[in-house]
Amino acid sequence: MSETNRFGFGKVTELDRKLAATEVEHARSEGVCDGQEAARRLARIRLAGSHAALRAAVEGHTSSSPPPLLEAAPKLAFGLWVVVAAVNTLVWFGIGVIGGQWDPLWLLWVYLGGGVLVAGVWSVRDFDRRARATAGGAS
Repeated sequence: MSETNRFGFGKVTELDRKLAATEVEHARSEGVCDGQEAARRLARIRLAGSHAALRAAVEGHTSSSPPPLLEAAPKLAFGLWVVVAAVNTLVWFGIGVIGGQWDPLWLLWVYLGGGVLVAGVWSVRDFDRRARATAGGAS
């Protein structure tokens, strides 16, 4: 089985746990890890709530590193929000100068909607960090 396709997506199933435990037992029988290390890995497999935590338990890592895109997502979302808000502000100002229509609610929707989206992206990254910290502390 390939490294990238070892574990599936979605919820961790009992079959995933059994496959991971088999890999740890195989590593112990090959002498890659001793009995205590294998017992620690098996305990982390039983507690794993995500496939990332399961993968880290099999490989013996204390924590798994987050995907780089997930770490960069809040900065990207904030930058995109600033650009969109700036363009909309210029359009709003142009419409106000040319047509005399100064509707502040139009800008409010752009600013608040983008802010909510940026906050959502940030909270997803924060949730992932806390989940990884919890999975790493389970050993």
